[in-house]
Amino acid sequence: MYFIPVILGSIRRNRESAKVAQFAFDWLRQLDRVRTELLDLKELDLPMMEERLRFRKDGPASVVEFSAKINQADSIVIVSPEYSGGYPGVLKNALDYLKSEYQRKPFGIITVSAVETGGILCLNGLRQVVLHLGGVPIPASLMVARVQESFDTEGNPTDPKFTLNARKFFDELMWFTEALSARRSAKTTAT
Repeated sequence: MYFIPVILGSIRRNRESAKVAQFAFDWLRQLDRVRTELLDLKELDLPMMEERLRFRKDGPASVVEFSAKINQADSIVIVSPEYSGGYPGVLKNALDYLKSEYQRKPFGIITVSAVETGGILCLNGLRQVVLHLGGVPIPASLMVARVQESFDTEGNPTDPKFTLNARKFFDELMWFTEALSARRSAKTTAT
């Protein structure tokens, strides 16, 4: 059983990305070998980072909880809106708290945008951050352009092509999850 949490990387009011995060969470819940959880940064309410968690003896409870979930993860899905050509500061703050928890874990990145670009600048920026933190961004991406039109009020995609793209994205996420999890396990048994 693989644990793949979905990080909802926005705390904005009336955030459209919540629909997309719920879609990703629901997709993962349907997979036989996957256990998932939606990690909503709005609910976690992480304080602004003063120091990485590993350097603190007095880590805030919400950050300790976030660390434990990410540490257990076999891979991670991030759902992030694109704000001003990048990702939200609240997401960067959350990611920066941790480091070793991300090592050699696959990251599937789903970007959300109100315009036609689908969040390509956010995607590129997050891939760089993930690499720097020691994670492995999967090559596949899932970009949601014109999110207000792309999902109905219940959070279902309105375009059947999106579901096909989602299937490719999650298939690739699972390939990387299985491959890197097996490799991490082999290394642990060898030591």
